[in-house]
This record gives sequence, C-alpha cells and structure tokens, in this order.
Amino acid sequence: MNSYRRILTATIRFLCVCLILICLGAGLFFDRADAAAPVISGSPPSGAVGTPYNTSFSASCNSTTCSGADWSISGLPPGLVASGRTITGTPTTAGTYSIDVTVTDSAYGTTTETFVILIEKGSYDVTVSISSGLKEGQTRVYVNGSPKATLRGGESYKVTKLDPDTISMISVDNIVTPSGRTDIQYRAESNSSTVSKGIGYLTFTYYPEYDIEITSSPVGIASMSGSGWHREGKPLNVSAPQEVAKDAESQYRFAYWLTPTGEKNSSATLNTVVEAAGKYIATYDMYYRLTVDSKYGNTTGGGWQKAGSTAKWSVAPEEVAMPGIAGFFGGKFKALLTSGSALIEGPKTVTVQWDPDYSTPAVTIPLTVLVIAGLIYGIYALTRRGRVPQPVNPWATQVQQQPPPPPPPPVYYPPYPTMPPPPLQPPPAAIPPQTTVVMIGEGLKKPQSTREQLMEKFGELLQKYEDELSQGRELPAPTLQELPEMATMIDKKELPAPEYTGAVDSTAKEESIVEECGSTSKKLLRTVVTQWKNAAIKPITVIPGDKKSAAMAGGRTVTWTRESYNEWELHICKLPQGHKGMHKGVTEIVYSMIDTISEDINYGPKQPLKPPIPHYTDGMPEINIPASQIIPSDQLPA
Repeated sequence: MNSYRRILTATIRFLCVCLILICLGAGLFFDRADAAAPVISGSPPSGAVGTPYNTSFSASCNSTTCSGADWSISGLPPGLVASGRTITGTPTTAGTYSIDVTVTDSAYGTTTETFVILIEKGSYDVTVSISSGLKEGQTRVYVNGSPKATLRGGESYKVTKLDPDTISMISVDNIVTPSGRTDIQYRAESNSSTVSKGIGYLTFTYYPEYDIEITSSPVGIASMSGSGWHREGKPLNVSAPQEVAKDAESQYRFAYWLTPTGEKNSSATLNTVVEAAGKYIATYDMYYRLTVDSKYGNTTGGGWQKAGSTAKWSVAPEEVAMPGIAGFFGGKFKALLTSGSALIEGPKTVTVQWDPDYSTPAVTIPLTVLVIAGLIYGIYALTRRGRVPQPVNPWATQVQQQPPPPPPPPVYYPPYPTMPPPPLQPPPAAIPPQTTVVMIGEGLKKPQSTREQLMEKFGELLQKYEDELSQGRELPAPTLQELPEMATMIDKKELPAPEYTGAVDSTAKEESIVEECGSTSKKLLRTVVTQWKNAAIKPITVIPGDKKSAAMAGGRTVTWTRESYNEWELHICKLPQGHKGMHKGVTEIVYSMIDTISEDINYGPKQPLKPPIPHYTDGMPEINIPASQIIPSDQLPA
C-alpha cells in the first residue's frame, strides 16, 4: 500500500510539472506574438513665466500600468526639468513648446509621443492702500488711466494681472473735497506712481489743507499775500504794512492781527502755525494830522494823532521879543493861549494868537529920550558958556544984523527974549532975511524953557504909545474856521462910545430903550463830559463750546453812556440898537452837545459794576449840566 501511494504521489508531481512547463511555454509564445506597445497618457497644462510649474505623465502596458518602464522627456521650456515621468520648475521664457515623451518597457517595447506646453508671459498683483490722513471723502484708483476702485482713508484694493513686460501707472485723485465742506480739502503727497514686477504694495498719503483768508480792516486799505490753501501744521508768515496813507492829512496805522480764534497779535508780522481754516484780519486805526501853527516860539503836540483821542499841545516860551526897535526897548508878543487840547475827529490846525505888549517900551522909550535930551542939553549948555547974548529990541521995526548963532540941536529951540514986545509993525520990503526970530500974534507969549519943551514932547510921545497900545489891543477875534478848537477871544479893553452933545429926540430915546442891540458873540471855554450812566443791562449769552463765554456764565453786559459838550461863553449886547463903540451887556454860559459816548463792558457774576476805566475822556472836566443851559449847535451865533 505504501508503495502504491509513493508511486501515485510521484506521478501526480510529474504531471503537475509538465503542466506548468506547457503553460509557461504557451504564454511566452503568445506574449511575443500578440503583446501591444505601451500607451502614454497625460495633458500638460499651460504655464506662466515666473510661476512654478508641475505636471506628470503615465503609461499603460496591455491595459495595465507599466512597471519598470524607463521615461525620457525632451524639448522642455527654459526653466523646466524632467525627473522620470514628472516635469517641474519655473518657466522663464514665454512661448509654445513641443516636447517628446518616450517610455520603454522590457516586455512591451518603446513608445514616443509629442505634447505641447504653452508658457504665457504671466502677470503680477499690486495692493494699493490709502493712508488714514484722508479723514473725509473718498478717492478713486486708476490703472493706466482707467478707474478701478473708490477707496476711503485706511482702505486698500488689489490690482491683479499686470503685464510684467510693460510699466503700469497707478494713480489716485490729487485733491479730495469732502461733501458739504468749503473750508477744508485733502491733497495727496503724490497722486501717481509707476509699478513693475516685484512691487507688491503701494500707499498713497493724504494731508489736510485749510482755506486761509488774509484781509484788512477797513477792507481793501492794504494789499497782502497769503490767502489760499495752506497745509495743516505748516507755518504761516504774513507781513502787514505799518502805515497806509489815505491822503496828505490822514493815514491808517497798524494796530493788531485778529486771528480766527479771536486772539490779538500786536506784531505787524504774523507768524503762526495753520491748525484750522479761518480769516486773519490786519486791523488798522485811523490817524489824523494835528498842526500847531504859531508865528513865534516852539510848539509841541503836533503830528499824527489817533482818531477819537484827545491830543494836548503847547507853545513855549509864553512871550517873545518884538523885532526891531520895539523889541530892543522891551516890546513883546504874548501868546493868548500857551497850551490846550483838541479832540481828534479829523485833520485839524490849531493857530496860536500872539498879543503885542507895549507896556515896557511905553516907559523905556520916554526915559531914553529924556536921557538923550539931557545929554544934548548938557553939551549945548557947555558950548554956550562964555558967550554974551546980544540984546534985541522987540519994538524995532527993523532987526539989526547979528552974527549967526551956532546951529541948535534938532530937538531944541533957541532962547527967546524975556521982555514982552509990543505989537509988531510990518517990516520994510527991502530988509534981507535975518537969523533973529520975531514972534507974531496979538501979544508975545513968554517963550518956553528947555525943560517945558522936553515935557511937552514927552507928553506927545506918551500919547502916541497909548494910541498904539489901544490899537494893538483891539485885535479881531479869530473865527472857528480859522482856529479849530481855540477859544474865540473877546478883547477885554472897551473904548467908550463918543458922547452925543446934540439934542435928543424924546421919541428916539424911548425907542432906544425898547430896542436893544442884541449882538451876540461866543467864546469856546473848554470841552466837558457828563457822568457815566448805566443805560442797559443784559445777561451774557453763553456760546456752547466757547471757553471764554462759559467763564462769564451768569455775568452781565452793561452799556455805559456819557455825553461830551462844548462849553461856550456868550456875550449879549444890551446897548441901544445902532449905538457906537464897543458892545456891552451880559454874559451867559451855555453848552452844545458834541457826541454821545457808549461803551459795552462784560462783568462776572460777582464783579461790581464800575464805569469804564481807563477811558480817553478821563482827562476832560466832568460836570452836571442843567437842561436849561443846553442849546442846539445850530442856535449858536456864527
């Protein structure tokens, strides 16, 4: 049994080996005769220059994946490499490339196929951002002139597919004006930029600009540059002229700069930093020329004076010597007013009047004449000493010839005989002229002595100077047009009217009593003001957000007023109408209003109400004026 089993087992093994060998032989035969070549499959995608590339191929052998096949790829674009059946790399050159892919299998043979790879030029992207400086409004983004997006401050936009072979221009709006605003705008530092491959980000920066107006008050008196748009944080420098002439007698003078916040800067050169829009005003004060005109002395106080101020003027010395012989003997001119004040409301001229003073010459000149006369008389007496005078017969009809006496001094008469002569007879026609003087008249008067002659001359000289003194005192009073702000001077010296010695008609006398002359003259004494009066009180309005007005919350605005008057002295003549000589009568004091002065002052809640101090009217006399003494200016005498 065992032997049969061993034989059966060996037989079965032999038959299996034969079967295997038969199968193997049949398979090799059929494979060699019927096997197909490997099939390559794949579709390489398009690439782009600068963009990483990756693709692979596959091969099938008799419907199954070839194993152990060898791959070969040629004709690749620059920048790509093959590793087995895989292509990788980054293309560097655009174009269309044909590649050959070859697969070799030991059992199925070799297959080669051609594929096409398209490498495009490629593109790049740039991110455009707008700075946060653009706080209002929005700007547009342009690529090569074409609008692409609209952005606000802090936003960004990505520009894609830019051609790397060309230079692209990206720009934004140069100026952005917020809706509804005219006082502010935003300007780009640079509103355009060129980009190329490799530039991934681009930022446009905006900064605010404010509308600044440079002007003057009064408007148009000065031409200044600087108005327009100014960058925030940048300095603003503007210079205003110190003086601007209006005409020969008036000019504007710089006072201060008024800023948009209400602050005042007294410097004519404005140096500030722009922080907000607004108006800068160069404020000017009006000045008028005050001319102090005086024929003598030195004047002060003239020149340019601020409108509304009270200017003081003076002249020195108070008296000056007269020119010529009158001044030599002490004649003087005295100023009627040596100082005063003038309210400056326009160009003014103050003329100083000088009054001649002959009081000293009236004494010194006669004394000098007396001294000279005494000297001459002494010299004359000395020359006459030792000379015997010849007697003269006053009753002779013919005068005997005598030796001619020495010529007497010009101001003296020769001595006369002391005996009274009888009435003279007419002299004979043939008598030649003699040097002896014969007095003709009803009776001969006793000749005057030299002293009497000097006293007579002295009296005539005194009378002459008294007449001149009286004439010099009667100076015409200057009118207000000729002498602004000067008092009209009325001569204190009055000459009596000549007496009328004829018969006076009773009817005319009664009429003269009824009808007075009534001539009125005025004299400006001074300018006065009334006391300050509280005209109105109103609460201070608090402006929201205004620190200054908030600090005055609960306060009051008080309107103070006072009036300025001219004080006049009126002289009213009470003499009969048609009288002769100077006017005489009564004197009245009246007042005419010049102006009502008003000042508004803000007071805190606990601040006491006090009148304006200091004030330009403080130097004027302050009085209470009865209503009966106030008259309109047009009712004053001319």
